[in-house]
Amino acid sequence: MTENLNIGINPGDIKGKKVIVIIFGTRPEIIKLFVLYRILKRSEEFYPVLYNTAQQKISGDILTKIGIHPDITATEKPNRSSDLNELIAHLLNDFNEKFNEKSQIKKSDLDGIIVQGDTASAFTGALWGFLNQIPVFHAEAGLRTYDKLNPFPEEFMREAVARMTTIHFAPKGINRDNLISEGIKSDNIFVIGNTINDAIFTLIKEKKIKEPNEKNYILSTFHRRENWGHVTDYAKILNTLMNEVNGYSEILHLMHPNPLIQRSFDEVMDGNAHAKLKIMNPIHDYFEMLGYVKNAGSILTDSGGLQEESLFFNVPCGVLRKTTERPEVLKKNAKLLPIEKSEVTSFLTDAINYRKVHQSKYNYTYGFGDSSYLIYEILKKFYGIQTEYSFI
Repeated sequence: MTENLNIGINPGDIKGKKVIVIIFGTRPEIIKLFVLYRILKRSEEFYPVLYNTAQQKISGDILTKIGIHPDITATEKPNRSSDLNELIAHLLNDFNEKFNEKSQIKKSDLDGIIVQGDTASAFTGALWGFLNQIPVFHAEAGLRTYDKLNPFPEEFMREAVARMTTIHFAPKGINRDNLISEGIKSDNIFVIGNTINDAIFTLIKEKKIKEPNEKNYILSTFHRRENWGHVTDYAKILNTLMNEVNGYSEILHLMHPNPLIQRSFDEVMDGNAHAKLKIMNPIHDYFEMLGYVKNAGSILTDSGGLQEESLFFNVPCGVLRKTTERPEVLKKNAKLLPIEKSEVTSFLTDAINYRKVHQSKYNYTYGFGDSSYLIYEILKKFYGIQTEYSFI
């Protein structure tokens, strides 16, 4: 085994601080955790260790532009695999290796682990923490559809993380109620909003969002595992949609790199895509992606993150799923849509007026951008660190 020295970590800077590992492996995770990381990094009480599990390829640009760098990055498998069994086993071993007895920070030095959401990184980090009796803190806790196959495997992941979590940070009251109904003690649950609003408010303040020249388009994404059998149907709908709906400039579909999805689209289009349907590569620059969300007339997606981001900017969002773990959006800008042309067309037609009324207004359903600070204060209370700020 190769000796690990936790490159980027300076034990001399710890000086009695609580060592908290923040785990991320996907773009949504780091977006929702970077404000909290900044707060803990500046604090006198905590020493955050940013651990990149490399679950997905994440552009270094996004980390550089928000001014952070992982302290530890998981060793990547030579033959990268999307097999979750292999990934989970690999990460559990990687945690053991990175915090071994030769490391500058050992397993016994860790005071807590923060995980976010419902990814394999979050599940594995929580499992490793629980098995090593390290307190686990779960950001974005309590989201549920109560259908283990929708979304798959995320619904199971977040339910499992809840069983291993010490303190739950729930976005909304409904998430707290979900956890309580599952036997989680209410004293261990804190409703603090969603850190996605912290991220977006911060990026607006720092003028990092890049808006495209285009406006009033239909922004489309489609990639979830449970929808793989419907890709052809969705491609057919998109290719004729502009013949049925007025009031939009064009459709911008961000093509997922999955070969199955690409092949189905190619077979439907066969070189004859509608003139107002533009097939684009995924937008890896998050600051650019937020600009596309902000300027959209409507959004069609099966993504979870886009449900939150579209709500912030008040963009109508057709959720191409049977259910959503974010039911609060259904009372605002979003609607669940079956993959049927008549339903999609009806939604897009009705959405035009909604967008006109809410143009340029931010939505504060997920908070006012202070969720990460609330987490910081709760952590201080958990560790018995005296604080003058009270909100509980």
